[in-house]
Amino acid sequence: MNLLGKILTGAIAIAAIMLLIVSMMVYSTHKNWKTTADKLKNQLSEAQNQNQKLQSRYNSLDSRLKAEVEAAQQDVRKLESERVQLIAQGSILQKQLDGLLKEQRMNNAAVASTQANNEELTKEVANLRMALRENQQKRDEAFATTIKATDQLHQAKGRLDALVERNGQLTQEVAMKSSLLRENGFDPTATPGEVVPRVRGLVSALRRDASGQMIEVTVGADDGLRKGHTIEIFRGQRYLGRAEIIRTEPDRAVGRVIRKFQQGPIQENDHVATKLRVG
Repeated sequence: MNLLGKILTGAIAIAAIMLLIVSMMVYSTHKNWKTTADKLKNQLSEAQNQNQKLQSRYNSLDSRLKAEVEAAQQDVRKLESERVQLIAQGSILQKQLDGLLKEQRMNNAAVASTQANNEELTKEVANLRMALRENQQKRDEAFATTIKATDQLHQAKGRLDALVERNGQLTQEVAMKSSLLRENGFDPTATPGEVVPRVRGLVSALRRDASGQMIEVTVGADDGLRKGHTIEIFRGQRYLGRAEIIRTEPDRAVGRVIRKFQQGPIQENDHVATKLRVG
């Protein structure tokens, strides 16, 4: 029995109790039982009518409720079927999700491996770039060195060509001078110290020290004078003396006047010549 039936039964019970109470009250007050009974009968009739109405309404509501329950059960069965389908779909989706998660883990591992590989490649590229810059710098330095060496080689070749040419000229000049020396009675194979060159110059300065009178002349090592050579000093046709060379420089020399050969005072701009000078 549903709630509506219980309500109707309760209502009937309450009505019966009320009728009982009323009857007792009628009895206690000695009223007209017939009138009371008619009244109660009418009330009962009304109550029965009301009960019938309520029963009819109950039946209607019960039918409606059963229909709704049946519809609800159908909905439940439909929802259950859908639930089963959703569970099956959920199982399939779970499998797909598991597969995707597995694939994601594999992809994450692949990405991590790729990142590590990229980092190694980045380091290797950085090292290669550094090595490339160093090699380029070394190549540039080597190229510059090559250019410099090539330039030096060209310069050296030019100097060599010039020296070869000069050597040929000097060879010809030596041959001519050797021939000239032989014609004048000199041995061209003699060492420079063995031959006193024929040179002539002037007295450029005079001074005295503890060893005697010193003169400076305008001829020197470039003219062939060496330490120990002697030079004759004269002014015009007058012979003034002899000096021994004690120090030479490329363009001048210093000599000490030998006293035993001195025949007059020596002055600046007096002429000097080696002892082999003729005239």
